[in-house]
Amino acid sequence: MLDGYIGDLALESVHMGTLQPYITARRKEDVKTRTINHGLKIVRHILNLAAGEWMDEYGLTWLAAAPKIKVLPEHDARKPYPLDWAEQNRLFAVLPLHLREMALFAVNTGCRDAEICKLRWEWEVRVSEAKIGSVFIIPEDRVKNGEERLVVLNRVASAVIERQRGKHPELFEL
Repeated sequence: MLDGYIGDLALESVHMGTLQPYITARRKEDVKTRTINHGLKIVRHILNLAAGEWMDEYGLTWLAAAPKIKVLPEHDARKPYPLDWAEQNRLFAVLPLHLREMALFAVNTGCRDAEICKLRWEWEVRVSEAKIGSVFIIPEDRVKNGEERLVVLNRVASAVIERQRGKHPELFEL
């Protein structure tokens, strides 16, 4: 998306001023600020690499210093809200079965999609003392915040698990 605005510029010529036409055009297209900021963050990352890590054949970085690329304040972000039952039913009705199962598991456990997609049977722990059948303990290296995560399964999440059991020997597969 940014290539049409800065693709022909030398690295030294990329800065907030040369990025302004991109920002203006995206705003006219009613693109959310978060999406615009995503592009700006990518440019900032590339410029930081060019100034700090990427080197030419003489051992010199591609840029002497990276320009300051500032992100825009996000005043237009939509506030999160819980889906009501009717919205949830409409959403699930249009999803393919495998995604419906994943979404059902997500709304009943609070797990992120990456946690669900990488869930392994070896992380399941049977809990005989409680009314729940099992829980999953996701290792810290598989969780965004880096802390081990206990996933307690309610009746609905347990039913999703049981429908997946036996489909794959290692991975919880949706």
